[in-house]
Amino acid sequence: MLEADRAETRARYAARYREFGYDPRTLGWQKGRQRVRFAAVLESVGTSFGSLLDVGCGFGDLFGYLRERGWQGDYLGVDICPELLEEGRKRFGPLGARFECVDLSGESPALTADVAVALGVFNHRLQEDNLEFIGQMLHAMWAQSTQVVVTDFLSTTADRPKPDLFHADANAILQMALGYSKRVRLDHSYMPFEFLVAIWHDDSFSVDCPVFAPHLSQVNPQPPGASPG
Repeated sequence: MLEADRAETRARYAARYREFGYDPRTLGWQKGRQRVRFAAVLESVGTSFGSLLDVGCGFGDLFGYLRERGWQGDYLGVDICPELLEEGRKRFGPLGARFECVDLSGESPALTADVAVALGVFNHRLQEDNLEFIGQMLHAMWAQSTQVVVTDFLSTTADRPKPDLFHADANAILQMALGYSKRVRLDHSYMPFEFLVAIWHDDSFSVDCPVFAPHLSQVNPQPPGASPG
């Protein structure tokens, strides 16, 4: 991200924080849609992973959402906005969440986690080329994760697009994702004007049965009462 884009991003969220405080509106998330986005992530990856890197974490509300659902893994939230991080530390630090001021587009820290998630990070139009920025971030998140990368985007299906927002072409993002793995999920089913992409590191499959490894047990399920083997 260009320094001018970083400065604009910090200023935007600092101004909202002064106006709204701890509130989804500070993050630009309104009308209860924050939890819908969180639910879409868990629909893709479940809660069986042991650690999560939340890129552009804001207040770290995803940590609270996961804890509500019984997840007990290690959480690290990274962001470039100090005010949001400090609020997250106050609210979720005592529960075990960790927060760091890190810009993955310009740094290469050692922050390995099972799952890397970025929600709302790609929504604003930048002075830098947005697709180039998305590519930089996907590369960094892939390097910092071991199981799956999950990101969301505003869609070109928006009926009232705003000039200051970036609406991604789903096909372009899909092709970018397929450059990392054959096992990709694109979900455009939870909101009419947004979509989510999940990219798994493990895209192994058997040549005899071209089904990704986690789904092999569904190919020839044992009939009731039958013993395996």
